[in-house]
Amino acid sequence: MKENMLEKANAFIASNSETVNPRYRPRFHATAPVGWINDPNGFFYDGAWYHLFYQHYPYEARWNDMHWGHWRTRDLAGWENMPVVMAPDQAYDESGCFSGSAVPDGRGGAHILYTGVSRNHTLQQQCYAHFDGEKVTKRETNPVIPFELLPDGYRANDFRDPCLMRTENGYMAVMAAKSREGGRLVSFSSPDMKTWKYENVFCVTEGIMPECPDVLTVDGKTAVLYSCVEEKERLAERGRPVLYALGSLSDDGSVFTPETWRRVDHGREFYAAQTCEGEKGERIIIGWMASWDTEYPTVPLNHGWSGMMSLPRVLHRDGSRLNQKPAEGLTRLRGEKTCLTAELNRNGAALRGIGLKHGEIRFQADVSDASSVTLNVMEDAGERVSLTWHKNTLTLNREHVKVSRNCFVPEVHMPLYAMEGRIDMTVYVDGCSVEVFAGGEVMSALAFPEGDAYDVSVEAAGKAFVKAECWKMR
Repeated sequence: MKENMLEKANAFIASNSETVNPRYRPRFHATAPVGWINDPNGFFYDGAWYHLFYQHYPYEARWNDMHWGHWRTRDLAGWENMPVVMAPDQAYDESGCFSGSAVPDGRGGAHILYTGVSRNHTLQQQCYAHFDGEKVTKRETNPVIPFELLPDGYRANDFRDPCLMRTENGYMAVMAAKSREGGRLVSFSSPDMKTWKYENVFCVTEGIMPECPDVLTVDGKTAVLYSCVEEKERLAERGRPVLYALGSLSDDGSVFTPETWRRVDHGREFYAAQTCEGEKGERIIIGWMASWDTEYPTVPLNHGWSGMMSLPRVLHRDGSRLNQKPAEGLTRLRGEKTCLTAELNRNGAALRGIGLKHGEIRFQADVSDASSVTLNVMEDAGERVSLTWHKNTLTLNREHVKVSRNCFVPEVHMPLYAMEGRIDMTVYVDGCSVEVFAGGEVMSALAFPEGDAYDVSVEAAGKAFVKAECWKMR
């Protein structure tokens, strides 16, 4: 049954990937050849390759019974599509192989813990599988963490997304659960990944229900992140954010005491983030670039695909905050370079005809005598995504983008402080996405312009000296 479902999925992908409409497809973000994707899963480095699995339904550009797709990369820049490795083909995961994580096994493969969903989506339990570098084999005795191991008061259909970790005594897993009292992260331990026992409430969370927790160490300090399923009345204000906090673990590692919870990304299209330890010991984070509250316009347009991952980012600790920078490997994708240098005084300057549909922009401005400065991308015939600095806040506005005007919140904001009268940001545009890095913070957004010029322009209120270095990405 397993081989038949995997063969069927991979055969469908091979036969249908050429039918996908490329109009809005990203070039340097990870996306599936065809169909639907959501959460990143099992992100790990084997000593030569980074492996990233993901929630995938290949047959349609909509969510359905989840498979696990697979990419690999050597440099976190060029993503290679690999065969689908898991399908919902067992009684315990017949309604979907949901999200999970991986721990390297030291032999080029990994131990995987994931959520199996069954009984028509009413039961969620944790299952073990092993990845040998090419294929995944599920354990015959699954589930290894059945729902019955939880204390009374928890919901059988809200118990998912295990984060697997090695400890001195074996293994620890932290996962999302919902009790009568609200959302919780809970911890389990195992000496051998076969026999598990419930340990504790790892930490209390915000919102209705947490999802996709991750426990990581950044520059010697423990951090926890999770995705927050919000109450309806807070959706307009917060969307469904990924939150993180630095903090401390109990002696046995089963309880986390957080400091201040903060947003990982200030945009609305960033969810289900997962991290891995990189080649140099650095901590790398990646997330699903989407939101459960909206739909990719590629679905009603029948383009045959929906979903992509964010750019991989490297995390560093700055006091009680985590700073993010784009992965270094992205610089290897730089191609043709164009520069714009201008002195603005209540006027503008533009780069026309460069077609920066897949590109990187390094933008710097002296704003000592300006009240605001705006960088416009995806510009064509009145359409644009605007990035406006004003009073130490950067606002991304996409209300003038026609195709997606009614799909997304028109404005999102992030802090951007002028340092000695200057601002500095790096912007990536990739088909339908805009990601902004500035001052260690990030803001992600989707936009689907009708026009395809993808020009760049800048304007200012007051006097400003600006420089924009633009690279087309290969």
